[in-house]
Amino acid sequence: MIEADRDKLQNLASQPQLGFLSLVRERLPKSEWFLVGGAVRDALLDRINERQDLDLVVRGVGLNELMAVLEELGQVDVVGRNFGVLKFRPEGSSPNLPAIDIAWPRTEQAGGSGAYRDFEISFDPDLPIEEDLARRDFTVNALAWDFAHNELLDPFFGRNDLKKRLIRAVEDPIARLSEDLSRLLRAIRFACQLGFDIEEQTWTACVQLAPKLNDTHQTDSSEEDRIIPYEIIAKELVKSLRANASRALELFLASGLVQVLLPELRHMVGTEQPVEYHSEGDVWTHTVLALRQAISSEFIQFFNGEIPTIETLLAVALHDIGKSGTINHHPDGHISFHGHDSIGADSARELVERLRLSSVTNEVIRPERIWWLVRWHMFPLLVDLDHVRKTRLAALFLDDPEAGQQLLQLSYCDRLASIPQNGKSSLDGLIKLMDELKELSGRSANETKWLLSGEEVMETLGLEPGPEVGRLIEELHEAQLSGEIYDPDGAKDWLLQYRKIE
Repeated sequence: MIEADRDKLQNLASQPQLGFLSLVRERLPKSEWFLVGGAVRDALLDRINERQDLDLVVRGVGLNELMAVLEELGQVDVVGRNFGVLKFRPEGSSPNLPAIDIAWPRTEQAGGSGAYRDFEISFDPDLPIEEDLARRDFTVNALAWDFAHNELLDPFFGRNDLKKRLIRAVEDPIARLSEDLSRLLRAIRFACQLGFDIEEQTWTACVQLAPKLNDTHQTDSSEEDRIIPYEIIAKELVKSLRANASRALELFLASGLVQVLLPELRHMVGTEQPVEYHSEGDVWTHTVLALRQAISSEFIQFFNGEIPTIETLLAVALHDIGKSGTINHHPDGHISFHGHDSIGADSARELVERLRLSSVTNEVIRPERIWWLVRWHMFPLLVDLDHVRKTRLAALFLDDPEAGQQLLQLSYCDRLASIPQNGKSSLDGLIKLMDELKELSGRSANETKWLLSGEEVMETLGLEPGPEVGRLIEELHEAQLSGEIYDPDGAKDWLLQYRKIE
């Protein structure tokens, strides 16, 4: 091991969170401790952060003996005594930091179904650490730091794969991925998170096994259940999109996962677009380009340091999902997609609900928000600022500022991914819209109280309740947002004058 790598791992091992180990090793001198998995990988890649998950494997000590020592040093929770895993929080550690996982070496015997967690697990405190590493999914995760000898254990050459920037299955790819088919999704997620390629044989196995992700198996209660629950699929898909949305979409397509899990997207491939507006190519190409815009540094700069929410990324990925079903080739040669926004909105919501994307922890994914963004994604492109009502702009962009910002960000990506045949994409229209919204924001319903209530409108004009009152209130609001009136007396004068003109 080169000295630079040793320094990185020693720095990781000396983190304050792991300070308790020196006391434990003194009290339990026969115990052997290893830092394993993602933390070791990320340390070697200089990707460690303060909220890094830390996973330890301990040999040479039993549960009761270890518990007795750890309980003096912090909070210990047993994750099922049959599972051989402890969650430990050292005394004085920040509650914002994740608990440390402590486990005994184990072997796993797959049940053969390919189902998530269909394993017979055997924990053995005397099992060599190399056998524990042999059960892991990818070589870059089959690494361990030996605290006693200050050395890296790398029986499957994961360090070489880190240098080559490869995701490679441990041992036989078909066998390893077949044990738990969610590993196909993990391979893509790691490729997106780390910027790695997937090693050739591992990739071939992913493509070969992808159709099995929709398989079912019979549970103990004789019910048919998915081999890989939608909740697991959702978690991996969202993590991949979070890490690198455009690359994730490309890998989903190349692996066959679009056909298997996201069939609504497959028809975007080959759906042509009018070349005068979309010289970039078909709907799929446009969508990938839009996602590249969403994760670009230019996006962050344009939106003053903001990064897109996962809802925005999903809306970008799904905004043209309705085009393949609404394409119309006109006799004069031009192409249109009338209604693709409303039809696509329904399809997008159904996809989000079917895959249970809202189940992903620590993420906000609302099917109705995705529906709304796709439904209105054309508005910023087509709006005529000289004639649109101010109340319409306020309702779409200002009454719910978060939704309005997401819609603007979706439009940014859509515009820059639409490359006209005779020139470069332009943000001029979007900038004008955003300038208009800045002027309106101080007078929006969300920030400013309306000058007159419905009762005051009726009293001013001597009207009874009815539809006419609602129409007049809307006109009054329009005048207020347009800056024509500023106080209640002026609002009453405006109403009286308006009625005279009518």
